[in-house]
Amino acid sequence: MYISGQMEQLIHFINRYTTLDKAAEKALGEMAKPENLQKNEFLLKPRQYCNKLWFIKSGLIRRYHVRKNKELTIWIYYENQWVTSSQSFFYHEPASEYLQACENSELISISEEASQALMQYPAIQKFSNRHLQEMLACTEKFALEFNPLSAGEKYQYLFDHAAPIMKRAKLGHIASLMGISQETLSRIRARN
Repeated sequence: MYISGQMEQLIHFINRYTTLDKAAEKALGEMAKPENLQKNEFLLKPRQYCNKLWFIKSGLIRRYHVRKNKELTIWIYYENQWVTSSQSFFYHEPASEYLQACENSELISISEEASQALMQYPAIQKFSNRHLQEMLACTEKFALEFNPLSAGEKYQYLFDHAAPIMKRAKLGHIASLMGISQETLSRIRARN
């Protein structure tokens, strides 16, 4: 067997999109690295360069910006999701956001160099293309469906589509993601 126990979850995730052959599995097992992050530890801060993609095995990772001394949560990633600073990773620019663990997290990282090397395997290239298409479609769908909703509807939408966030993230982070105050979120939760 080419994959270690550390990589099984990632291999299973990729195999939802395509079937990896043994050579691709072996290369992935050699190039992907396990990482552990403690609660509140940062993967990335503004002005740093992001040279990795991370697959979340367990935990929560929050992406946020700071504007006028206020933290604005963009998204909270959870198990079986990928996180990176896309602008920094793909365009070699300094990051503009923070990536921070909301709880102890187990990750699998793939460096930019490893990512390029893995693209020589057709199954990994196929996975990358299909997953990217899905993520673009999901992001567009989320923006179209979520943004026009009332605060109460946003709360229900997140429960229906991103339950791990609603069950495990801090109230302040959820409120920021929804674009409302924590007090408003508390009132919505009390009604539900």
